Amino acid sequence: MNNSVVLVIVFFLSTFVFGCSQQEEQTLISAKGNKNYGGTFRINMIRGNPNGLDPVIINSKLADDIALQVYDRLISFDSSLGVIPEAASSWEISEDGKQYIFHIKTGIRFHDNQCFKGGKGRLMIAKDIEYSLIRACDPKARTVHYWAFKDKVLGANEFYEGRVAGKQLNNFEGIKAINDSTLKIQLIRPYSPFLLLLANSLGCIVPKEAVDFYGRDFFQHPVGTGPFIFEEWRPDISMTFKRNPQYWQKDEHGNSLPFLDKIIFSFIKDDKIQLKEFTDGNFDECFTLPTEFFEDIIDTKTKKTKGIYNQYQLQTEPALLTWFIDYLCTQAPFDNPNIRRAFSYAIDRKSIVKYVLKDAPFGPAFHGITPPVFKNYDINLIPGFDLNVQKARELLANAGYPNGKNFPRITFHIYQEPRLVQVAEAVRSMIKNNLGIELQIQTIQFSEFLELAEQGKLSMWGTRWYGDYPDPENYINLLDGALVPNTMQEPSYPNSTRYKNAEASALFSQAMAENNETKRMDLYRKAESIAIADAPATMLFYENHYRLLQPWVHGYPLNGLARIVLKDAWFSKK
Repeated sequence: MNNSVVLVIVFFLSTFVFGCSQQEEQTLISAKGNKNYGGTFRINMIRGNPNGLDPVIINSKLADDIALQVYDRLISFDSSLGVIPEAASSWEISEDGKQYIFHIKTGIRFHDNQCFKGGKGRLMIAKDIEYSLIRACDPKARTVHYWAFKDKVLGANEFYEGRVAGKQLNNFEGIKAINDSTLKIQLIRPYSPFLLLLANSLGCIVPKEAVDFYGRDFFQHPVGTGPFIFEEWRPDISMTFKRNPQYWQKDEHGNSLPFLDKIIFSFIKDDKIQLKEFTDGNFDECFTLPTEFFEDIIDTKTKKTKGIYNQYQLQTEPALLTWFIDYLCTQAPFDNPNIRRAFSYAIDRKSIVKYVLKDAPFGPAFHGITPPVFKNYDINLIPGFDLNVQKARELLANAGYPNGKNFPRITFHIYQEPRLVQVAEAVRSMIKNNLGIELQIQTIQFSEFLELAEQGKLSMWGTRWYGDYPDPENYINLLDGALVPNTMQEPSYPNSTRYKNAEASALFSQAMAENNETKRMDLYRKAESIAIADAPATMLFYENHYRLLQPWVHGYPLNGLARIVLKDAWFSKK
């Protein structure tokens, strides 16, 4: 299709979604602390639709960020990514690190919804949290989160395997509601990051009534206890949420949260159109900046806005985010580690960062998958890959493909993300010039992309990993062979490459049971170094966040996870 036609269509869609300009005055009501109630927050998700808002199938930051508006979790993170209670008021961890007792807040209500008798949301109790966490281990619910409980929570393996075998099991020993306000979780062995896992989407609290009422369609009819209530989903266009008037949280001044009347997520995939909608006042934020315009917006030396963009608020932060290329390690040709290493040596990361991405990223990824954001985890100690064309060609020749001769036809899969599209073209050129191998690039929808990768149906694909929580373990998980299922018929998440290395997995397992942080980080580093040397993935670059906000937006800080937490956001008058 002609590019001008595409732009006309997207412009029409954006006009259809937004109607009148955001610049029109909205009615605001004064609140304590010089804040205001009211307004509709308009935000764009550049990667398109989520795969759904059933917490157990959420497999992307896109879906997780939207789910943050609908659901509460046992714990959450503050704006500095410190652990804070949410549905839990407090917790105790046993001295041996294997038992967690959570005390649950009372007075939290589920959203009003037709799944409840009379359409009135009921009080949430500990049994709802038990049910929600058990669903995250249930293959019949199509869960992608079993990995977080496997070999960790008492009875999780038996429950999952029993359900696979068709047994009618409803609970297991390791997750129990003791009473309406107390939940116990029993681990098999100590697992230091376990608390952090519960701030992920698997920790979202759902009512059984909604799952039963909507059945397989629950993914598009989410019901939770969160600050906003799901209202409408127009696939590929928008998703709308309205204020939950019964939400339980208050701010430091005693104002009931949230402040906003509505949130509208749109799904325009062109970052240049996203920027235009923002500068026209139709979006309240613009997250990620078009590479083509980056140097017009940001002074690359000072990292501050310039020119006409000085009127907007700029937020910037090193990201808990790494971009890389994955390989399916169980099938030819990428079952051969030397071929994976050859590809890793053939890519010029410095050129990608400097010339393709205009120095917007934090820097080239010369080391492991863990980004350089953890003060107690020095990634410089992890040997990685830099450009070495001679070494790349030698490895490829030793694998039986001198100068790429007779190398099988490979499709390099990506999704429609502007940064990824630009990088993929550069990678294709480098692989052609340095190895003599012609890659075919194929772009597919993001939700389909994730599903195919987890099912082992892609050979080589470009992607990224946002941390679910601030710990190196969350990244090294992607390289842990212990998380790979026994058959190709089962989805593999988060280790979609299906890479296995017994030595690395043993060190990783040892690290997760270690309470001494210095020793734990050293074990992580050793495990990651071993895995990276096998090149199950080619690291590309570490990201840096840039977000523009309209001058009237307040209470919406940026952190390394770029979590979209809008319950505290409010508008001043324009």
